[in-house]
Amino acid sequence: MADSAQSPSETPSSLGAAWQRLLGSGSAMLQSRIELASIELAEERTRLQTLLLLGLVAVFFALLALGSLTALLVILFWERGHWQTLTVLFLLYAAVAAYSVWRLRQAVRNAPTPFAATRAEFAKDSALWRSQP
Repeated sequence: MADSAQSPSETPSSLGAAWQRLLGSGSAMLQSRIELASIELAEERTRLQTLLLLGLVAVFFALLALGSLTALLVILFWERGHWQTLTVLFLLYAAVAAYSVWRLRQAVRNAPTPFAATRAEFAKDSALWRSQP
């Protein structure tokens, strides 16, 4: 009889401890997921800043090189037909620009989903919570 009297009194405290452990585990899991998301955000921001800086430097120096090349070719072919030279250069530059825009659109469409690891972890957590009774 003493055993049966202890068991109902232990059940609420055991349930309270179980809830505390569950809440503690959930809190720790949520904190680790938030930390993962913040790390991924920082990495993505750094990657985009690096890409932007490199892109701007490349564009700047490509424009300088292109201007120099245009001037050089116009000077070299001035006697033979400067307007034909400029027309050919224009068509070449337009074709390269169109190709670049096409490649840029493909890169944007095929870019990986940001925060893929965080979303995968949340999906695993959600599946784990649903599978437990």
